[in-house]
Amino acid sequence: MTRSILHCSSRLKAALSSLLMVPMLWLGVSADAADWPYWRGPNMDGTAEVTGLPDDWDPKGGEGSNLLWKRDDIGSFCTPVVMDGRLYSIQRHLPDTEREGEKVVCLDAKTGETIWENSYNVWLSDVPGERVGWTSVVADPDSGNVYVLGACDIFQCMDGKTGETLWKVPLHEQFGMLSTYGGRTNFPIVHEDLVIISGIIINWGEYAKPNHRMLALDKRTGEFVWFSGTRDLPYDTSYSAPSIATIDGQRQLIMGFGDGQVWGIQPRTGKQLWKYELSMRGLFAAPLVVGDKVFCSHNEENVGESANVMGAVAGLKISGSGDQTQATELWKQFEVVAGFSEPVLVDGRLYLVDDRCKMWIFDAETGEAIVEQERFADSRQKSALLYADGKIYVTTENGRWSVVKPTEDGFEVVNDGRLRSEGFVASPIVADGRLYFQGTRNLYCISNESARQTDQRMSDAYGEETPVSEDTEIAQVQIVPVEAVIQPGETIEYKVNVFNAIGQKLETPDGVTFRVEGGAASIDGNTLTAAADAAHTGVQVVAQLGEATGTARVRVIPPLPWKFTFDDLNDPPLSWVGARYRHVIREIDGSPALTKISTIPKGARSRAWMGPSDLAEYTISADVRGARALGALPDIGLTAHGYVLDLMGEAQQVQIRTWAASEERSSAVAEFPWSEDQWYRMKLRVDLGSQAPAQVAVVRGKVWPRDQQEPKEWTLTVRDESPNLSASPGLYGNAKVAEIYLDNIEVVENTDE
Repeated sequence: MTRSILHCSSRLKAALSSLLMVPMLWLGVSADAADWPYWRGPNMDGTAEVTGLPDDWDPKGGEGSNLLWKRDDIGSFCTPVVMDGRLYSIQRHLPDTEREGEKVVCLDAKTGETIWENSYNVWLSDVPGERVGWTSVVADPDSGNVYVLGACDIFQCMDGKTGETLWKVPLHEQFGMLSTYGGRTNFPIVHEDLVIISGIIINWGEYAKPNHRMLALDKRTGEFVWFSGTRDLPYDTSYSAPSIATIDGQRQLIMGFGDGQVWGIQPRTGKQLWKYELSMRGLFAAPLVVGDKVFCSHNEENVGESANVMGAVAGLKISGSGDQTQATELWKQFEVVAGFSEPVLVDGRLYLVDDRCKMWIFDAETGEAIVEQERFADSRQKSALLYADGKIYVTTENGRWSVVKPTEDGFEVVNDGRLRSEGFVASPIVADGRLYFQGTRNLYCISNESARQTDQRMSDAYGEETPVSEDTEIAQVQIVPVEAVIQPGETIEYKVNVFNAIGQKLETPDGVTFRVEGGAASIDGNTLTAAADAAHTGVQVVAQLGEATGTARVRVIPPLPWKFTFDDLNDPPLSWVGARYRHVIREIDGSPALTKISTIPKGARSRAWMGPSDLAEYTISADVRGARALGALPDIGLTAHGYVLDLMGEAQQVQIRTWAASEERSSAVAEFPWSEDQWYRMKLRVDLGSQAPAQVAVVRGKVWPRDQQEPKEWTLTVRDESPNLSASPGLYGNAKVAEIYLDNIEVVENTDE
């Protein structure tokens, strides 16, 4: 292992200073604690102002190891964050048990001791336990809260000091957000009073097609403020992360999306400003934003004439504002296969590690390659780079780590090593003068007594906007809440925000007019009332000031019981989330039935949700039938409380489960031979009971031929000691080529049997 002269001299200086000073406590930080509230740091670019960091460490500990503490029970893909002396990370909860779930852990950042844990369930997700924590917590020093998107797309706000959940939204049920086997959940970001999250969403109404959309919520209340999309039918899910910057006086959120494009969006309004087509497939590496430059890379097919070339890195210049905002390509280098790791910019040079752990260095202005594909570790690269104290810290997927020093002609590897049975997907961070490396098995805290770090605030990194006084003309109208669910006869009181062309908030004047489109509600002033007879429909609300308009949407859903025969419908109910893109009404055996079609792209697995998520203790039943195509039968399912009753075609079984990718999670299965082109009746019931020290869910399901009498006994029964206490009823289907038919769907409150 090579050791630098700088490394040795720093230890000598530290030793001499400890002899000369009166007894002292090791601090390793400046007077003001230096937070790392976002996964790429307060500058959102993987850099920090710090001195005295070690350039070597030993995971075994001991004298001279620079290892302050280690947690061998904290390991994840999640890049941790630090706020106010507390470190936050996403972890598996009770792995490989019947109660497996997910949790946010809060540790004392200086000692590694646990302060609190907040655990929660995962349901109706394809993410396996090993992939929990692909995203990161974001911490908000202003409110003291932390925000996390769970593996099944439950979005939560937690008190940073106590861990109490302040609000939560199941985005998969209420918005149709997808979570996939790859664990590709997205990173939230806080801007002023908003917390913004994104994901592939299959929604309702005009948003029924898959689209990588962004959703902004009031960070204190969880109220939905704006809802914006990109391009329909993206090829991939994505886990790229946003950055916020002010360019030409205009605040922008910049991010790579599942449609293969980098987008610039106004963070207060969701208005699209510009886009740059980079890849044929989704983007994973977050673009790096420095000043008015954006640097982005990918590892898939390129667009246009270079479609047969894999990978590229590009430099963009962003200019203009409002409708004149544009992205200009400054340079592009093809055949740079860098789809995962995020770069750093040092002294006008872009340092980027590709997927095969080879270093590239580009002139940031011209794109000239100063260093090409120089290997410094035999590994694969997923984590982002960290630049601090004049050094670049690199961690790799097979446990290798390197400390790299930029030089005039490229770089020098100061120190490196490898950890056995360990991998790094999470990125290295530095807070309060301490380095944190989270591996797949362990969390390491590394530093020494000479480290000093300057406190930096994310808001300072945004840059200065054009003064609002230069443009006080109203160009955009925003209605809050932008999305809502109510029952017939209930009301919503709207608030209207107005903005100028570059997305700066103005004072809302009098004279706002409202109208309702859809006929199932009326509006008086700013108060909407759903019609007393409205059922399973939706309306759009339009607010207007002069020529500027804004819209909001409302799903109107009556209380139980529900029954759907589809006899008088041309389409699935408008208010159903995730239904209309993949389902049509078609006549089957002389009667209209809900049909899951197989002619849509990426339409094999589908989920649809019928109502609000606060429903509890109910029974859902339906007539179901499956076609056979190319020798295959589909899987047909009903969902209740987050549990699914699945009639599996190829397996010829029926199963109850909650988290399909977790084999140990409570489930039950039974043999059930069934045939195509025959109607069956399925019924799924969930009851909640008490079992000290917590509640328990009793989940029961049965299936029988529709033309026969319902059996008294349940086919399957599951007792879940880590229950889902409420969730929306819904449908599940899995078929690449075969169609699924459903009819006579009923949802009723449970009654005593």
